Amino acid sequence: MVNKNTFCVAPWYSLFVASDKTITPCCMIENNGKYNYDQLEEYFVSNEIQDLRKDLLNGVKNKACHQCWTDEEAGGDSLRLMSNRTVGLFSETPLKTQIENPKVSNINTFDLVLGNLCNLKCTMCKPRLSSQLLAEVNLNPELQPLYPGETFDQTKYNWAKETDFVDWINKNLPDAIHIKFAGGEPFIIPWIQTVIDNIPDTQKKKCVLHFTTNLTVVNLGLFENFKKFKEVWLSVSVEGIGDTFEYVRYGHKWETLSTNIRLIKDMNIKNLNLMINHVLQTPSYHSILPMTEYFDSLKLKIHPVILTSPKAFHISALTKKAKEEFLAKTENYAGYNRSFIDFVRNRTKKYLENDPKMSVKVIEHLEYLDKVRKNSYKNVIPLDNLY
Repeated sequence: MVNKNTFCVAPWYSLFVASDKTITPCCMIENNGKYNYDQLEEYFVSNEIQDLRKDLLNGVKNKACHQCWTDEEAGGDSLRLMSNRTVGLFSETPLKTQIENPKVSNINTFDLVLGNLCNLKCTMCKPRLSSQLLAEVNLNPELQPLYPGETFDQTKYNWAKETDFVDWINKNLPDAIHIKFAGGEPFIIPWIQTVIDNIPDTQKKKCVLHFTTNLTVVNLGLFENFKKFKEVWLSVSVEGIGDTFEYVRYGHKWETLSTNIRLIKDMNIKNLNLMINHVLQTPSYHSILPMTEYFDSLKLKIHPVILTSPKAFHISALTKKAKEEFLAKTENYAGYNRSFIDFVRNRTKKYLENDPKMSVKVIEHLEYLDKVRKNSYKNVIPLDNLY
């Protein structure tokens, strides 16, 4: 029998292409950087992927999947659970057959991070995910220590512009039933509409599209094309509201975001689903409640994302007083996003005590960015949240 406590469809039916063109089964798994997208055949039958499949099938929590185990232990909705719901649980026989005879042709879910082309410099982002941030770091080398393990060479992230990759997409995507696009910012990639247009209309009716976007732009022609697909999901990245949002999502404007959200809702595209992605972190923690109330009023669900980096932004950096105040204010919360608030409350309780070392680190990180950007976290974050 398939062990539902560990089983995940991703290693059998999914492919994630990272911003540096390396591939793994999904975006949450540890990436050893061994294989690129053009080595798909070799990757799919490699010993490490075969071993991963066997572990997940037989109840073993493979350490490469630690982010999903962490999310589930925190009471969150992990990518593993979401993937299983999206594709559906498969019977044991074809899975075990594929372990012995894997077929690339069975991949039907593609998660594509199309380089790092982006128009924002979010405070918690990495150069590998934002061309704007990478350019800022290269102009100000004193920022490099904030991003350990990063490569500061923009040419490593320009591969998505290459003709070979566009041809690879056009070859592999026509039979997909689930395609995710991220970046960077997918809606500013010049050829994104061409790739979507090239999916046959007969396949569009079977295919679900998913975009992770900052929603700085809305391409009306692209949105019109969405009507041909089975379903389209937009996960809009938001931390806080007003000045907090603009500080964290540096380069964005709250008015632009709120206007674009209402524009999309007013389009009334029946197969289009809008949701909010929120990264739980120190700089925007104080704005969680007003943000939640705002999206409650629009009947938009908020999906929590557990911060993986920078570690300095972990909520353990917050004072105990700040977290106790949040718990008191939300004790009887009964709004549309009650499940999101419950998630934040559980994380808050788990990390209720303040870690002074983390407080120092988050302040240092923000001060480095503020100096370059001529900004100040003190104008946004309540100081008693940090000390």
